[in-house]
Amino acid sequence: MEDFRRLFPFLRPHLPRLALAFLLLVCAGVAEVLTTALPIWLFDEVLISAQVPAGSPAAGAQRTELPANSAMEKLQFLRRALALLPGGILAQLSMGLLVFILVKGICIYYSNYGMSHVGQSVVLDLRNMLFDHVLKQSMGFFALNSTGRLMSRMNSDVEQVQEAVSTSVAELFREGVLLIALVAWVFYIDWRMASLALIIAPVALVLTLIMGRRIRRAGLKSRESIATLNDLLQQSISGMRIVKAFGMEVNELDRYRKSGRSLLRANMRAAGILFLNSPLMELLGIICFIPMLFYAYLRIAQGTLTVGTFSGLLFALFRMYDPIRKLSRLHVQFQRAFASASRVTELLDTHIEIHDKPDAVPLRTVNEGIEFHNVHFAYQDASGNARVLEDINLNVQPRKVVALVGSSGAGKTTLAALIPRFYDVTGGRITIDGTDIRDFTQSSLRRNIAMVTQETFLFNDTIRSNIAYGDIHAGDDQIAAAAKAALAHDFIMSFPQKYDTIIGERGQRLSGGERQRIAIARAILKNSPILILDEATSALDSESEQLVQLALSNLMRNRTTFVIAHRLSTIRNADVILVLHQGRIVEIGKHEDLIAARGPYHRFYRLQSEEALTSSPPS
Repeated sequence: MEDFRRLFPFLRPHLPRLALAFLLLVCAGVAEVLTTALPIWLFDEVLISAQVPAGSPAAGAQRTELPANSAMEKLQFLRRALALLPGGILAQLSMGLLVFILVKGICIYYSNYGMSHVGQSVVLDLRNMLFDHVLKQSMGFFALNSTGRLMSRMNSDVEQVQEAVSTSVAELFREGVLLIALVAWVFYIDWRMASLALIIAPVALVLTLIMGRRIRRAGLKSRESIATLNDLLQQSISGMRIVKAFGMEVNELDRYRKSGRSLLRANMRAAGILFLNSPLMELLGIICFIPMLFYAYLRIAQGTLTVGTFSGLLFALFRMYDPIRKLSRLHVQFQRAFASASRVTELLDTHIEIHDKPDAVPLRTVNEGIEFHNVHFAYQDASGNARVLEDINLNVQPRKVVALVGSSGAGKTTLAALIPRFYDVTGGRITIDGTDIRDFTQSSLRRNIAMVTQETFLFNDTIRSNIAYGDIHAGDDQIAAAAKAALAHDFIMSFPQKYDTIIGERGQRLSGGERQRIAIARAILKNSPILILDEATSALDSESEQLVQLALSNLMRNRTTFVIAHRLSTIRNADVILVLHQGRIVEIGKHEDLIAARGPYHRFYRLQSEEALTSSPPS
């Protein structure tokens, strides 16, 4: 319940609409109560009197034998109100019934509509807040949380909360107000009968609470099973090329079926509890009704209870059964929503590791370069902190090219990722123009940095939209100019729809070289003074690499560039080459100087040269 209560602040902007909806529910409850009062008048004043000739002594006797302080005496206000309607008593009762039902229907319609609007608005705000919260997380968060599980919490769990807030809350208020009105009414008419009828209520409450706790546990297992299923689905579809290449379709299907069976078991456990609720409540109602029937028979025989009063009470009690049954079912449904709400709030409670300082300033441009001052970085793994970078000191002048070289796991990508604050340093500091990058706003810092990575990510949209991701306000001429500089314009114009061509998820309709050139055009359009190239040509064939290298040359012009290189032949002209080993800089200098030093760089270069000779075809 505490997890659900945390969603209440979202209701504050909608309190006036909620108050109006609640007032309409009260009016609907009053109309419902007055509807149940009409049978008393109908039986005691109309139907019984109709069996006795008017003006006969028996008729008078019938009217004088009503018990003192009877229900009819308590209904004088209703009789006076209906007397204002035209026609005889039967016509007045009929018109009164029609008016009460009409008022009740109008009130419930507008109340439900208002509460549904509030519920949908609250969940929309919750979705936006969740997405904003996830967007602000560091890259370390996404390394620990799979896409499928995040999507499950942001979609499936939020939908469960939405069902509770937009529909179940409205039903809870409606049935709750109606039940309170009916209980007050039956106690007003005859408190003894009402007490006997509701004696079973504590038992029903205990059973409802027990079922609610069990279904919440089942609901948590169901939510986890859905998250696992979504995770499997997302991974299988995203990695379909690998699945098919290794012939693992049957294995993936078996895993999916196994998770599906787990979800089925969890859902059926919850369904078994949920479907038990209605017959139990009905059984309790009958157990309660039988002694009340005997009690009513004795009182009618003694003349202390009229048939009309008993009929009205019985009508009200049967009408009361419906909200009791629905409220019990709603309690069980809310427990399922509480399970989802706890998963949603758990995501909201995730600490945002990287945030702007209260006095952070925008980064306008880069004039004096970038410096690493005794930088250390470690991340949290299963065994504790794992050190990745140690004692990194580096001074990068503006518009210079810095190449990062080293074996896999040396820390090249991590070092580059510290510059846009995908991660924050755990020791030392990085400065731009002498100012710690943590003193800049993240948005302005990243506006000054463009990236082209080995694994190019393109959206399932048009080529124009993907290039314009670098500057969403750019015009067609600017987009075309960026594409030309990236050597992408010619192949774009060869498509029938040219820049309006849809390129598929992750750009699957394009070749690797074409995807990279679209990514380069995107970076050119962004026109940032700092550029990070993370092995941007390592996955390309020689012909595509030559085109991409020409495009990269255009992109790197007059920019401070960090190049993470796999092929050392691509960085021979770099102004500075850093050789990293186990998170430390072991060599630094130009290509010729490092070759002459015959250290780790020379060894890397010699190995790649030998590989190139052995892999080249004979002449």
